[in-house]
Amino acid sequence: MYTRQLLPQREEPVENGKPIQGTWTTPFEKVDMSVIDKPYRIPFPAWILDYRLKEWQTFTVRNDDIRMEVFIANLKFFSFVEIIFLDRRGEKKLHIFKMFPFSAWKMPKSLNDSVIEQVDGGFSFCVHNNIASRSVTLDVSIDSAIERPVFGAHLVFDTNIQKTTPMTVNMLMAESRPMYIFKNFAGVEGGIVWGDVKTALRGESASGLFQDCKGFIPYRARYINCRAFSFDDRGRRLGFSMGEHITRKLNVTNENALWLDGALTPLPPVRITEGESGQWSVQDLEGLIDLNFKLIDGAYKQADLFFIGIDHSNPAGLFNGMLTTRDGEKLPVRNVPGTIEYFNFRL
Repeated sequence: MYTRQLLPQREEPVENGKPIQGTWTTPFEKVDMSVIDKPYRIPFPAWILDYRLKEWQTFTVRNDDIRMEVFIANLKFFSFVEIIFLDRRGEKKLHIFKMFPFSAWKMPKSLNDSVIEQVDGGFSFCVHNNIASRSVTLDVSIDSAIERPVFGAHLVFDTNIQKTTPMTVNMLMAESRPMYIFKNFAGVEGGIVWGDVKTALRGESASGLFQDCKGFIPYRARYINCRAFSFDDRGRRLGFSMGEHITRKLNVTNENALWLDGALTPLPPVRITEGESGQWSVQDLEGLIDLNFKLIDGAYKQADLFFIGIDHSNPAGLFNGMLTTRDGEKLPVRNVPGTIEYFNFRL
């Protein structure tokens, strides 16, 4: 059965100018990729290295009534924020994509008491990362427009490591070019307002996945991931997040994770394959993951600026199949709502 070494807590993923590859169950105090010694063989100046470093955070929230996805990225040539909201009660959907030139906001090097915020006319968002105080907070405000009512959200992710175990990975795409990801699956409190409809979120019924990512992404890169969460037949909070990567030694470390009532199971590498008629499969070579995904609703966005661009699709659907925990328990997955997310970078 697949096992992965979990490394002892450390403050940073870089030591003496070299990135440390591995998996941890605690966040880093600081993630500063600029201290890496010669990430490329060519000694590029610091400003070029900074442009090659891409950074983003993602937030996914679901309960029985709503689904919300927020993607905040600083890709250096441009920054963007994407918001997808679906109210299943009335089958109403909001999709906002706003792009800003260059580094419109700075992504934090620490998840302890750091802020990301942007105000642009009738649109604003603010992220308060405070892992040390056991929470990550996201606020979004969007004024009304033609055929679109006012929208607002206040989301608090309960990142208390006594309740749920996070995963931190530092993967190598080349000897000195890492890809860092922190992710935590937790209960979510707060509320969402869309026009006259108000939705209260309670931690016992609403779940969320928070991710913080940084990496030296190649100019051309393809990245695909999937995530889903619900409650199993015994009322336990169930969630998973997996991705296909171009990084090295995926058996040693990867971002694939399963949570069951807060307990973390690191998962083996997976293959995410698109079939016909909106059908996808997610499988591994160990027999621990065997999932099928059926598309229900799609979201797609393309952004192109001369020699740079990004294709981003984020279709929603239902997962069915089987997952296996670190204790060998086989978990049936029956109509669990989730997404498969696809990126095609030219950055």
